[in-house]
Amino acid sequence: MQKKHVEDVGALLVVGSGKGGVGKSTVSVNLAIALAKRGARVGLLDGDAYGPSIPMMLGVRKRDAGQGWRVILPLGRSGHMSPEQKLKPLTRYGVQVMSVGFFIGEEQAVAPMPDVLGMLISQLLYLVNWGPLDYLLIDLPPGTSEPQATLCREMELDGAILVTTPQDIARIDTAKALAMFQGAGVPVLGLVQNMSGFVCPHCGERVEIFPRSPESRTLLDALPLLGDIPLDPATVTGGDRGHPVIVSKPESLVSLAFIHAAERVAALLEAQRAAPDTHEDLMRREADMLKGDELLDERED
Repeated sequence: MQKKHVEDVGALLVVGSGKGGVGKSTVSVNLAIALAKRGARVGLLDGDAYGPSIPMMLGVRKRDAGQGWRVILPLGRSGHMSPEQKLKPLTRYGVQVMSVGFFIGEEQAVAPMPDVLGMLISQLLYLVNWGPLDYLLIDLPPGTSEPQATLCREMELDGAILVTTPQDIARIDTAKALAMFQGAGVPVLGLVQNMSGFVCPHCGERVEIFPRSPESRTLLDALPLLGDIPLDPATVTGGDRGHPVIVSKPESLVSLAFIHAAERVAALLEAQRAAPDTHEDLMRREADMLKGDELLDERED
């Protein structure tokens, strides 16, 4: 089956994990804003219809019950739509945003069947007037079911970004997501390790809170590390108040880590466009980039 492209989108990326609770939506929001801060045109689609949290993280509150996700599906059967007829995304912190959460209340439960969820997220890609974008990120629900299966089967995905935490139990589940994307032929750009250490709010010192595996145990160990994100209370409070940490504390260690991750993602995609390679080639190129950074750090010291 011929895979589909989203018109006027330079790179369609998915952000996934094998397990919930690793901060994937937090990573998606801050990474999208970090890319926008670099001057890129960025869109963010909240693909988690069961628990859409991106609206609240961006300061969009809807306390009353809405029409629900069912209002979206009939739009996809209306044939060709002009840009004026399409759904208009909200703009927050320079990012175009769409979420199922815009159609439901914060405490309103939704439970679309898995196959319907895949169709729902796929349709939102086309029913939204994104405009020209350099990057369109899809924040996926945890696991390897839907809408992952539909997107991998129907869409030309330019890359996947995996999010985990340092514990083995999270890394092992995220390795399952890696195997799924690789099996579907989706380039996996690398890994963001979230909650990697704790930043003291008083002294700013970073300390480890989760034990790190002393040896390589999963497929994740071969992936490029896009970002090592420490845990900072400001990340939590900022997300609850609709002010992501990269906006509220742009000079913090967390924000700098997200900016570094955005730079890695942009560089890998640029290299991928210049010379389409296998995933192994991309990992080798990332390893060379990391060696170059280490040499620069040694010279600065």
